[in-house]
Amino acid sequence: MGGYTISTLTTHRRDETEQTRVWYDCDRSETISEAILFAAAEHRDCDPTELPPLSEYVDTDAINVLFGEDSPTSPALSRGALEFDYGDLVVDIDTVGTVEIRDAE
Repeated sequence: MGGYTISTLTTHRRDETEQTRVWYDCDRSETISEAILFAAAEHRDCDPTELPPLSEYVDTDAINVLFGEDSPTSPALSRGALEFDYGDLVVDIDTVGTVEIRDAE
C-alpha cells in the first residue's frame, strides 16, 4: 500500500460523513496519483484494481508533476490545492501533503 499514512475521519455535519485522509510524502517514489488510488480504495474498502482508471477523471501526469514529482524541469507548485470528482467520490489534494477522499453529496 505504498508509504502512506491512512486515517479515516468522521466529520459531523447534519449527517455524519465518512472521509478518508492520506498524508503523502512528495519525496517518495510513489506518485500522488498512486496515493489517490490507495486513499480511494481505503475509503471504498476495496482493492485499487476495482476502481475505475483515475486517468478518466483527471490528467494524472499533470497532477503528478504539480503535486509531487521532484525534477528540475517540473513546474511543481509551492502552494496549491485541487478538487475533482472521481466517479462518485470527491478528491481534494494539496501541496501540504494530503489527499482527502469523500463521497459526493
